[in-house]
Amino acid sequence: MGTQTNRSNAPLQPGATPVIPVTGRSADGQAIILQTGRTDPLICCADHEGYRLNACARPTNNELYAADLVIGRPGFPSRHFRALDYFYDAGQALRYATRWGRIWVNHQLKKTAGSASRLDDRARQS
Repeated sequence: MGTQTNRSNAPLQPGATPVIPVTGRSADGQAIILQTGRTDPLICCADHEGYRLNACARPTNNELYAADLVIGRPGFPSRHFRALDYFYDAGQALRYATRWGRIWVNHQLKKTAGSASRLDDRARQS
């Protein structure tokens, strides 16, 4: 099965299969998701407040994409979240997982800041 090598705005040749390249991988091992027979997940990476967000749109057996997420931070164990929700579009799944990850990070930072301020208040009272 061949892949299209023309520019993305060029018309498809009759019988050609449209492809979507996955970013974040080397050109040699670049994964491709075919419009039919989807097997490889679509991956997106982002950084937010010192955390690394690795979102993944994993194809399921029922023509949907599961929004998966791995949140990492140097020196700490990674947090894995599988199937946050399901979408018909891979791009929507990636955007949802990335947004969900940013909300999770912001919540963790607020929680940490709240704990630190309570400890400061206790130290002042002593």
